[in-house]
Amino acid sequence: MRISTETEYACRALLELALNWPNRSLVQVSIIAKRQGIPINYLEQILIQLKNLKLVESVRGKQGGYRLAKAPSEISLGEVMRKMEGHLLELSDNAIQKKSVFTAIWKELEKAMVKVLDKINFEDIVNKAKSMEGAMIYQI
Repeated sequence: MRISTETEYACRALLELALNWPNRSLVQVSIIAKRQGIPINYLEQILIQLKNLKLVESVRGKQGGYRLAKAPSEISLGEVMRKMEGHLLELSDNAIQKKSVFTAIWKELEKAMVKVLDKINFEDIVNKAKSMEGAMIYQI
């Protein structure tokens, strides 16, 4: 399993929008880019993809921006990763054609990953991010 930069950035953008969910406020692309450390040109392309996937919605204009299309609790990490990456565990053509015992094991592994990632939603991720933000480490 390899998580692409595109998927990482999509998840970060969704996290930023999830942090603004309670009041469903619009977040401008420049703010998401700055807070999440994502190049703005790349982020714009990712947000278009997320909009096409019906995960975010946008409003045009000076006061426009992006927001989640549904509650963070309704968006699972597994859903986002599958929509961005396709299969979570990409098998080589050889593995698919040969259908060895390992092919069956790889498919079981992917099912287990899907099960775990589908249990994690963006509300959980927001809560984890907030708890990590509050836990500062001081060294002397």
